[in-house]
Parts: sequence; C-alpha cells; structure tokens
Amino acid sequence: MAVRSVDLTEEESYFLAMIQDPSGIDLAEFMWEDPIAHNTEKIFRAWDFQIPWWRDTSTFMLDQCARTVGKTQSIILRAWAFPIQYPGAEMVVTAPELVHLDPLTSRIEDRIKDTRITRELLPKGVGRGFKHRPFQVGFRNGSKILGRIPQRDGKGVKGLHPLRLELDEAQDFPMQGWIELVETLRHGEQDAQWRAHGVSRGVRDEFYRHSQEGSGWSVHRLTGMHRPTWSDQERIDKIEAYGSRDSPDYKRNILGVHGDATNPLFVLHRLMACVDENQESDYNADVYYNLRIQAEAITNNITDLINIPGSHSQWKTTWAGMDVGMTNHPTEILVFGEEKAKKGEPVLRLIARYHLERIRSADQRKVIEFLFDFYKFQQFTLDRTGLGLPLFQELQDGAPDIMKKVVGYNADEKVVVGWDEYEDWEDPKDYEIRRMAKEHGYDLLRSYVDQKRLILPWDRELLGEWQGQTWTRATSETNAYGKKSFAAGKFHTLDAGSLFVLGKELHALETLRKMRDDQENVPIVFV
Repeated sequence: MAVRSVDLTEEESYFLAMIQDPSGIDLAEFMWEDPIAHNTEKIFRAWDFQIPWWRDTSTFMLDQCARTVGKTQSIILRAWAFPIQYPGAEMVVTAPELVHLDPLTSRIEDRIKDTRITRELLPKGVGRGFKHRPFQVGFRNGSKILGRIPQRDGKGVKGLHPLRLELDEAQDFPMQGWIELVETLRHGEQDAQWRAHGVSRGVRDEFYRHSQEGSGWSVHRLTGMHRPTWSDQERIDKIEAYGSRDSPDYKRNILGVHGDATNPLFVLHRLMACVDENQESDYNADVYYNLRIQAEAITNNITDLINIPGSHSQWKTTWAGMDVGMTNHPTEILVFGEEKAKKGEPVLRLIARYHLERIRSADQRKVIEFLFDFYKFQQFTLDRTGLGLPLFQELQDGAPDIMKKVVGYNADEKVVVGWDEYEDWEDPKDYEIRRMAKEHGYDLLRSYVDQKRLILPWDRELLGEWQGQTWTRATSETNAYGKKSFAAGKFHTLDAGSLFVLGKELHALETLRKMRDDQENVPIVFV
C-alpha cells in the first residue's frame, strides 16, 4: 500500500526525497564521509559542474571527458545508491577487461560496506551477499549489482537485462561488446539508463560514433579545467609533461577531445583521407564485399557461402593479403584491386574482406583456390608463422598450380628490401638491405596511406583495428637505436593489409632483381 505524505514525519519526508534523487547525490552528501574533502566536516560534496551532469536522466548517456573529472566516482555513487532506490532491480557494471573492472567493483564493495544504510541491506552470514570472479552482490530487498567483462566476442554480457547499465573505459570496449549490450538494457522501463564513460583514444570506433551529433546519445564533454582544483600551475605542469598544448595526449586527457590516437601506426586524418565515409556510396553499398563465415554455417562446401559481386571482374590486377587464424583468432583475407591514378603511382582499392572463424585448414585452402579462380591474383601473401605454416604446407601439397603466386612470410624473418649502391664487379649479396618482415610491412602500409594510394570502405571494425595499433621503441645495450615493439592484440585486418603491401612491394623488388640478373652491367640502387 502506498504511503501518504501526511503519514510521514518531516525527517521521513526529507529522507524519501533524497531516495528519489536518481543520481544518488543527495543520499551521498547526507551519508558519505570523505577524509580528503575540502571542508571542515570532511563530508562528501559533489563539485558544482558534476551535479547537472550526474543528474542527466537520458536513457542513453555518454561521457567524453578528460581524466579525473568524476566519471568513476559517479559509477560508484550510482551503484551504492541503487539498492536503496530500486528494490528487486538489477544493475550491471562492465568494462573491457578484468584489470579495468576489478578496481571499480572493489571500490563499490568498500563503499557499500563502509556506509551503514547499505551495510544493513546486505544479507546475514559469511560473505554478506558478495561473490567475486565475476563480481556480484545481492541485497535483502532483492536488488543485485553484477560485474561483467565482454570477453572477445561479447558473450560475457549476453543474457543480462538490467535496469541500469554502467560502462566504464568505453573507449576500449570491443565492438562485439557494444553490439551485445544493445539488447541487454530494459529500454521500455521507467528509469532505465545506459551510461558509457571514457577518454577518447582518437580512434573512429563505436565510442567515437556514439559521441557524434545525431547518435541519439546525450553527450557530456568536460575538461580538466572544470575541476575546482585546477590552477595555472597545473596547466603549466601538464603542458610541460605532455610537451605542448598540441600533443594528442594533452588534447585527450586534459581537453577531452578526440584528436589523433597516441603513438599511432597511422596519423588519423591521413588514414581517414583514404576512407569513403559516404555509407550510401556505390563503393560502400555495392562494391565492397564483407563476408563473415563461421564454422557452424558450413553444411556442405564452404565455397557455397561465397557470392562474389560480378562487379569485381572489372579489376584485372588484384592483390591479396591473409592473416591466418583458427579458433580464438579469426582468419582475415583482404583483396585489393589496382586502379590507375590521374598522376603518379596506381591506387589500390579494398574490394573484399573475407572473415573466417574457426575454419579448418582444408576449408581455408578451398577458399583460397576459389578466390584465385575468380580474381587471378597477381600475388597472394600470407603469414606462414605458427598457424599459417600448416596451411602454407597444405597449399604446397594440394594446390601446386597457384603456389607460384603464393608467398609466405615469417613476421620476424629478415627480408631483402633493397641494395646499397655497388660496382659491377662486386657481389650484390654483400650490399643487401634487410629488415624485419612485419615492421617493414607496417612501414609500407603507412607509406601507402600517407601517399593516399589506398581507397578504403566505411568498415568500422577494420578502421578500429587499423587505428588501434601502436608501437614503442625499446633500447638495449646491444641496440642503442632501439627495436620497435608493437602492441599485442587482435589486429588481423591490419596484419592482412601489411602482408598485402609487403608482398606487392617485394614482388616489384624481385622483378628488379631478375632484371639485374638479365642485365648484369646495369647497377641497381634501391633503398
């Protein structure tokens, strides 16, 4: 039975009003202690700019903010107040990886235990309602708070239907996780809300897309200068630490803007200059063929699932790169068609992407033979490291007709990329220039992007991978110049692209070598 306001004391009426604040601010300011608070009572007080931000009741809300402005604090506050406000309902807190989620759920647990009202809501007995790995806490009134990570394919957030969904470190959340979260929230219910919080990496991914005008999300953009603790000295210190105001890190972490990704393989605006961003264009809608095949879809012959657009026959010169996977990692095959440019070198248009999940080597060989039969590749380059070696050997044994146009590279092998200048009477082998295959492939691909020799489709997953790779240089006692170290992760389309361009450029180098052998008196200079 509903309680009439006349039946409540003045104190009870005030308390009921605090509970009805969906942001949880009123409750927290009434009950939380804060030993580092800038007030004599050492009680929690939200900053002025946080109050309208945290009280946004939009169903879809995204924070594209600087660091240290209160995103994590708002999640803790919402989670702590949730069982008081919504008996019997569920809240899900998610983040890309356990390393992100664990510190957050640990702070939520501490706040629940440290405050008497939420501590009294916990069940009696050992554990008091808390479980870990995955995190979960149940309350005596039926409310639950669940912590989940998406895993590789988003399955970690499937089957959940919370009233409130809190997504932390949204800029690193995988695309499949975003897709699965769409169906988790109870959109039609009153007070349902999905809040995503992040600091941009500069990548044009799902986080970027949801932050744009017309996305349907309420977007909050807050800078480091919004904090009342910000000072002129901090500005000077941060500019010095980041190098300048124009540093991508300064723009992301202090100004909260997208900008370029940090330490990227590509300069973002140069990569996007190669992309056809019109999703309704003939290229995106009709020409670009993006096929995903999973093992479960194969009932007879895997090639029955491939329906190459007839328009692809217009490309007489085609090249392909393949990054090989089996179970946890998919196989990616990228097909590029060569086109004449108005001036300069030809450009390469990405016309097809074949994504194969959990496909055995024998079926992958069938796919390669099928594609060869249609495209008549100038060269097909694949990774013969690890999982790629059995497939390469199977092609050698079972498809000898196409092997003269199939090349395999080991990512760590040193390949000849040119020669220093030498005299006719000297041995060219003494003047070979060698580089690591993977590093050289990445450098070549970046060069193609910078020179706008690539035309790419609006494929968000592919673009996210291409802009997600970063590198660092580590020096050692034996190598004062340092060795490039690339980020570990799933960059399969990027690796397929680097293999394509590596094969194409070394194919040209091989042609030069043969010309040199045929004309022994013609010196070659190729750096």
